[in-house]
Amino acid sequence: MMTRSDGPFTSLESFQEWLVRPPKRIEEQSLHWAQMTKQLGADYPIVFTHGDISSRNIMIRDGRIVAILGWEWAGWYPVYWDYVFALRGLDNVDWKTLGSHVPTLFDERYDLEYILVCFIVSLS
Repeated sequence: MMTRSDGPFTSLESFQEWLVRPPKRIEEQSLHWAQMTKQLGADYPIVFTHGDISSRNIMIRDGRIVAILGWEWAGWYPVYWDYVFALRGLDNVDWKTLGSHVPTLFDERYDLEYILVCFIVSLS
């Protein structure tokens, strides 16, 4: 999950500004920062997302998902949000059992967004 917090946000633009705001150690004028984060500022549909998809939040019985738990991170986010944070939230056990399956849970893959968010979080 994201460790920095803010919001609630009054608009998509204010959320995107928060998301791509450079950490204090990166200058805002950095050309590279602007190029790398431009993709996350694109016009993505905003959808209601769980925000913390991982094995600890999925109850399975007889091989079927029967419940999704842990809705404290749920909210209205860009359509890529659950994809990105489902991958980010996998621990070593999850990667061995779920890692290759996560992309198949979603209608669309957001691999570039995943890489960009991981980079941003690593600097924050």
